[in-house]
Amino acid sequence: MEKSANKRWKESGTTLSFKEWIERENTKEVPDSMGSFIPFNGDSASSVINDTIKAAQQDIKVSSGYVDSVSKDTVFGLDKRILIFSGILIASSLGFYFYTKMKKK
Repeated sequence: MEKSANKRWKESGTTLSFKEWIERENTKEVPDSMGSFIPFNGDSASSVINDTIKAAQQDIKVSSGYVDSVSKDTVFGLDKRILIFSGILIASSLGFYFYTKMKKK
């Protein structure tokens, strides 16, 4: 298993700060088996974290069907035309039911 950059810095016994040491290591040629170090920069790290969080939030919104703005054509998430048609259908069925009940008497 490969050692972390922090562990290699501690084991190197250098008097340089971690930031200076990792910048120096990044400028050196990296052997094929070692891979590359991640440059240490607090500002870029926080921006990467913020970008990752925003992307994750956007993915959650998209996958859950979240909508930022409410459409004027819907009521309780249903299209107004469907609600009006359903209301007319229910009212006419009830009217027909009660009409037939009253006619039988």
